[in-house]
Amino acid sequence: MGSTVTIRLNDEEKRIFMEYSKMYKGGLSTMIKQLALEKLQDEYDLQLAAEFERGLSQGTVTVRPYDRLRQEENLK
Repeated sequence: MGSTVTIRLNDEEKRIFMEYSKMYKGGLSTMIKQLALEKLQDEYDLQLAAEFERGLSQGTVTVRPYDRLRQEENLK
């Protein structure tokens, strides 16, 4: 078993969380964990996209068409 984290909720927050947790198999803790992980993944994806765009604008990243890449790498 892993670590336990405590989250303090008022009655209204608890009601909302419990209602939404019905959509997730495993209940409230599963829902909170899944939503937190999804949020972290989204933030990471946004960070990667920003770094890519920054690289494009600075000229440190190059792009090429997929067909050309396949040809250069002898991919079928």
